[in-house]
Amino acid sequence: MLKRPAIIVLSVVAGVGLELGIHMLSGRSEAWDSALYWTLGLPVVVALSVAIGLVSERSDWLWTFLIVPSQVTTMMMRSGEIGNLWPLAAVLSSILSVPFVAAAFVGSKLRPARR
Repeated sequence: MLKRPAIIVLSVVAGVGLELGIHMLSGRSEAWDSALYWTLGLPVVVALSVAIGLVSERSDWLWTFLIVPSQVTTMMMRSGEIGNLWPLAAVLSSILSVPFVAAAFVGSKLRPARR
């Protein structure tokens, strides 16, 4: 089982990796403008979210809500368009992490029962 700090780091790295990886593969300025984001990036990160749920302790899988804010922040930093509304964009983008949180929840239910 992984501790909370490791789960947080994995979630942030997943978001950053999603943005940078798809950007490098597709050359698009924003990852979600590429078909690869929808056909490769999201399925990989959903699978990673299931794995995070599987190896997390208790309800630490909830930290997967950081995936999309990490992606959006990376996109904004890379494009140089960080503005005064960056914190609001990061908070609101956490809503878009619902599929990843749901996948992590499924992973948490697949954990072997402790004795």
